[in-house]
Amino acid sequence: MTTTAHGSSRLSDTPAPTTSGATLLRRFLALDAVVTTGNGLIYLAFSSWAAELLGVNATALVAIGAFLTAFGLGVGVLALNTRPSTVGTTVVADVNIVWAVASVAVAAFGLMGANTIGTLWTLAQAAVVGGFAGLQLYALKKYKTER
Repeated sequence: MTTTAHGSSRLSDTPAPTTSGATLLRRFLALDAVVTTGNGLIYLAFSSWAAELLGVNATALVAIGAFLTAFGLGVGVLALNTRPSTVGTTVVADVNIVWAVASVAVAAFGLMGANTIGTLWTLAQAAVVGGFAGLQLYALKKYKTER
């Protein structure tokens, strides 16, 4: 900051530092990886408990948990690269969009027979996964313009 003649301060004309597209992309991918892998592991380790809580089939949760764990680990590998693959990131964002839309459809049409808690959980996950997709696509766009 600089000081005016009257002693008041004003912001400097120096622009604030910005985070690179690659760094943003890696952060958003890493966040997705942690949340997705964690969710998958919970479904695998506690499928009976989670099935009872959510009102869904435990076997379905095991299958979903296996997918989420594998997908999350793959996203984590992508996030570890200093220059993440644009194709890989696009695939991750696309899968996230499909997952979010499918989750809304599952909740809206009661396709898994979830109870109220399960339906709300499904919609919350859809919002989070859709948010990941949006953040990843934003960072990917910034990353591509910096290359």
